[in-house]
Amino acid sequence: MSGIANYCPDEVSVLLAGFIPASGFIEGTFVDISKDTPPFSSVVSAEGTVSRLYNDNSVYTIALTLMSTSDTNDALTKLWQLDEITQRGKFPLLIKDKSGSDLFFSTTTWIEGLPGIVKTETIEGRTWVLKSSQAVINIGGNAEPSGIINDLVNTAVSALPSLRGIL
Repeated sequence: MSGIANYCPDEVSVLLAGFIPASGFIEGTFVDISKDTPPFSSVVSAEGTVSRLYNDNSVYTIALTLMSTSDTNDALTKLWQLDEITQRGKFPLLIKDKSGSDLFFSTTTWIEGLPGIVKTETIEGRTWVLKSSQAVINIGGNAEPSGIINDLVNTAVSALPSLRGIL
């Protein structure tokens, strides 16, 4: 099947704490999501037997790179300050590519690292490092935008590893 896949960076939305839309992203890589530990590691014995070890680590690292002029820097600073004061500054995070089916959602996100403050003759980027656990993720494509039903199915299927102890 041939077709045209469309990707539009403007269609990537980031929602912080359930109600703060992030904006002012820098050109280039502005969202980077990675799982801290692969779910499986394997070892091969001298006889050729393969053994797998399951790593029960559900932590993701998210890097958001904003322009130094972005108001989202202020919002992230407030979330970080709340956590510094109360140690209860965890918040939900939703990242969705509306021109495709990529989806990341976590109810437990916190700010792990602050960007430095750099002043130059240009507008610099500020990279905020967030950590999330209890996340659901769908790594999809851009053949067509996903609808609400597809998003719900992707979220439900992505949540299955979290239900491991129940099933």
